[in-house]
Amino acid sequence: MLIKQRSCKTHLSLLAASLLLSACSLNSPLPQAQVTAPANWTQPAEQLEWPSADWWRNYANEPLEALILRARSGNLDLATAASRLLQADAQLRQAGAALLPQVDGSISANRNGDDSSASSSSYGAGLTTRYEVDFWGRNQSLRASSLASLQATRFDQETLAISIEAAVVTTWLQILENDQRLLLAEDSLASAVQVLELVEARYRYGAADRLELSQQQTLVAQLRAGLPTLQQRQLQLRNSLALLLGETPDTVLPASSPLTDVAIPLVAAGLPSELLERRPDIRASEARLQAANADLSAARAALFPSIQLTAQWGAQSLALGTLVSNPATSWGLAAGLVQPIFQGGQLRAQVDGSVARQEELLVDYRRTLLTALGEVDTALGAVQQAEQRYGFLLTASELAEQAFRLAEARYREGSITLQTLLDTQRTWYSSLDSLTQQRATWLLASIDLYRALGGGWQAQEQVYTADELG
Repeated sequence: MLIKQRSCKTHLSLLAASLLLSACSLNSPLPQAQVTAPANWTQPAEQLEWPSADWWRNYANEPLEALILRARSGNLDLATAASRLLQADAQLRQAGAALLPQVDGSISANRNGDDSSASSSSYGAGLTTRYEVDFWGRNQSLRASSLASLQATRFDQETLAISIEAAVVTTWLQILENDQRLLLAEDSLASAVQVLELVEARYRYGAADRLELSQQQTLVAQLRAGLPTLQQRQLQLRNSLALLLGETPDTVLPASSPLTDVAIPLVAAGLPSELLERRPDIRASEARLQAANADLSAARAALFPSIQLTAQWGAQSLALGTLVSNPATSWGLAAGLVQPIFQGGQLRAQVDGSVARQEELLVDYRRTLLTALGEVDTALGAVQQAEQRYGFLLTASELAEQAFRLAEARYREGSITLQTLLDTQRTWYSSLDSLTQQRATWLLASIDLYRALGGGWQAQEQVYTADELG
């Protein structure tokens, strides 16, 4: 009896010491990116503020809000990202389970007898508890890695959501642009047909020759040839938008409106240093670096001994009904130390691989930072240049229209040739088409700037459940 008591005290002392030392770990310091954000953008920004979460409302186009809502609920890429998030959440719970004891139950029944009628039965039940003392912090590091991976997956989902929103707005504005260009082409064709009728009348009365008639007929044919291209692009854009919405090509889209009715927002960018907290892709890259750092700590901890604690409890009875009420019980508590000796360099290779993976992700994090800063600066310049070019093209379009009206009147009077009228007509049509495309370019540049700024995303304080924390 004395021996049993001493043995029990020894096991309990070992358990207490192990639990007290379980906070020891081999955490690796998180490397620094060594990227310093510039004080200001190279392109001057008029206002130092950031977009709102509903940034697309700044375009003052009502169909956009409905399209964004349809994309959020039906986009298949977002559905895939949601599935990845569930997978990462399950992996976190699995990693957290290693920090808790494992309990197994068993039930047995035995019946003994001989050739005579005498026989006996016995029943037994037992519980076995196993627990690995996380002395070096390996299991804690694995859980930290899973938690960082879950955060990275959440940030990836937010990055994808911003991209989907930008793609929906971009495609819708391209549809409006193409519809307006198609309408312009049809109007230009109608105007060319009117001039053709005038030339035909002059030709019948001998005031125009066959050359003038052929030139105008050629222009009409060229304008008609341009319509199928715009019609095909219209079909392609509508099908692309349907795919973004997760719907079939025959889905009903909002009615088109003139591109000139879409407001061009004034997009402002905050300080470059604040961009690091405004883009979820940067946060995702940072989270992956933290996960790799935790994996490195876990790989280093695997080189050291692990402490296994095992507790067993059992009960036996000759009658099943009295197994619980009047059992014959036994229990035991044991602690074991497992030290890896030779595994062909596998554990050391895992450490080296984790170091290389951390270095790779550090480079990726730096690249993400520099890419983000460059995208914003480029987008700021694109918006400013698009605005300036639109102003020049607007002036050119107004002058081209005046020239065509004067040329048309003078041709009716017979004071200019048809060639002069054709030249002014082509110039006016080209100016109107260029102006429409440039307005769309200006709008699309603002969308690129919104996306580069991270949309209206802001990091939210994440509250994790007990299952996530293990």
